[in-house]
Amino acid sequence: MPQRPISDNEIDRVSGYLLAQGEKYRWLELWPRVVDARIDFLNTLNRVSAEQAAWKPTPDDWSIEEVAQHVLDGSRRNADMIANLSYGREPNLGPQGIGAIDPAQRAAALDWPELVNTLIEDSRLFGNVIDGLPEPPSYEIRPAHPFFGPLHSRAWFMFQRVHDLDHVNQVNEIKETEGYPA
Repeated sequence: MPQRPISDNEIDRVSGYLLAQGEKYRWLELWPRVVDARIDFLNTLNRVSAEQAAWKPTPDDWSIEEVAQHVLDGSRRNADMIANLSYGREPNLGPQGIGAIDPAQRAAALDWPELVNTLIEDSRLFGNVIDGLPEPPSYEIRPAHPFFGPLHSRAWFMFQRVHDLDHVNQVNEIKETEGYPA
């Protein structure tokens, strides 16, 4: 499944949406949208066997377990960035820089049931990342997303929603591909 190209219009629309929603709404008003998207993602993993999770439409495509690992990796890094940015601190991105927020495809680090359980636990933690964050947050530091440009803390929080929903679609496409194990 090659990655769908993103048009400049779509990039501008999504970027504007992330920034505007993050500036218009408080953390608690954004929370249900972000958590709903994560629940949608977790629901796509229901009743997926280890065999189905490891299956790839072609050798270069992503498997469901690679998608789940990617969501887990990105979520952990994004949670730290959201917290730091909300206080006006630079994020701890490490040597990968902003690319660490949306990590590349990699093999799952855990077996399938353990990966799903770890993702559920991370989802609980990510949903709670806003606990104790300042209201309003700082909007000064805005690390640039590779596609969507500079984003503040609440825009990065909303980015997780967009990211999770994109991967809901990716998992569903994998499941609908001819040859997907029954």
